[in-house]
Amino acid sequence: MTFWKPILDTTIIEPKFLMMWSIVSALVLVYLIFKKRKARWFLTAAIALFAGIVIGLGILWYIVYVDNTFGEPLLPDVWFWFPAALGAILLAVVNLRGGRWWRPIVSVLSVLVFLVTAAFQINAAYGLNPTLASLLNINTDNTVHFAPRKDWRTEPANEPLYKSWTPPKYLAKYGAKGKTPTQIPNTHSGFPARWSGLYLPPAALVHNPPRLPFVIMMNGQPGSPTAQIIGNVADSMAVKHHGLAPIILVVDQLGDPTQDPMCLNSPLGNVETYVMKDVLPWARANLPILQDRKYWTFMGYSNGGTCASYFANKYPQDFGSYVSISGEEFQGSDKAAQTLANFFNGDQAAYDAVKPRNIMVAHGKYHDMFALYTAGSKDLFYTNAAKRSIATAHQEGIQTEFYSVPGAGHVGNALAGGLFKAFAVMYPRWGLSPS
Repeated sequence: MTFWKPILDTTIIEPKFLMMWSIVSALVLVYLIFKKRKARWFLTAAIALFAGIVIGLGILWYIVYVDNTFGEPLLPDVWFWFPAALGAILLAVVNLRGGRWWRPIVSVLSVLVFLVTAAFQINAAYGLNPTLASLLNINTDNTVHFAPRKDWRTEPANEPLYKSWTPPKYLAKYGAKGKTPTQIPNTHSGFPARWSGLYLPPAALVHNPPRLPFVIMMNGQPGSPTAQIIGNVADSMAVKHHGLAPIILVVDQLGDPTQDPMCLNSPLGNVETYVMKDVLPWARANLPILQDRKYWTFMGYSNGGTCASYFANKYPQDFGSYVSISGEEFQGSDKAAQTLANFFNGDQAAYDAVKPRNIMVAHGKYHDMFALYTAGSKDLFYTNAAKRSIATAHQEGIQTEFYSVPGAGHVGNALAGGLFKAFAVMYPRWGLSPS
């Protein structure tokens, strides 16, 4: 892993990186087109390209409008790069015959180039896997270590932390982002979760750290439980607040990025038991965090946003606030009929019982609960879902706020924009800054 780590940690969503692969693909494509400078060959090449593009568009049409495989519209990048890649690959196939000995080798290698280019471009459009390692579902994060319990100190309970905190001279400018020192045991749930991500702010890296607010974060699907994105946002806030930021534990709710257990105890794994009986006790025992529910926040993006509202609304004794960033209205909302059949055996009442809005109504009035919902300004589907959830939350006594991320859709800036807003709103509640 040491040898491969620099390669796996390569950032694959930067414009220069993507441009390089696009240029390489374009050069290879030109080479394949001009195999022979004859009209008959150019016609063959044109037919191959056109046929591949049509097949690609047909596959996407079926996925979106017939099978609804992903439960939501695809980005324009997918509609361009997938058919383009298939067209180029079909051109490479017709290049296998004829020409000099190296021509078939170049053709085979060009298929890999086209596939990789399309994969990188589509991944960058969604922005969920910033490195090659995360795209390949390989965890290369460094281990984050924290001070033992005997060194934790307790700040005065009657005043916010920002008033009693005096940062030492040797305080680090940025926090530590990586993975937990050991994998969180799944003793009670047996859920095959991937290794959790962990962010410790500068204030938690001192010899005798104060107890800090606690955030559980869940990313979207597909995606990995990395602390890099949310950790970068936390670092930007810590710099402005003398090293103060929450301790963040990024938990895996999927097990397998291709599956969605919906944060329930389901046929795909006991996620709810994992979070409540494995993760939370581990966090209480091992992390220098404040124990009062007021300082515990559940955050999530997209699939994780649904989980955030589900857990916080069902377990308000543990969580005093939650943030749903472009979250689904309820589990499996993109394929409600299929979810009902596959996960609940057609039991509509059982399905309705786990939907966050219904949990709010069943619970009744909440006490000292805050919820932030965010969605991209161009993401009307999730914006409307958030507003319906807010209406119910407000009705049940939850203090709510909505933020529309300017210019964002469902991916990319929607996550970063939602996180920045969440930290700005939550800092006073966490006691990390004045109101």
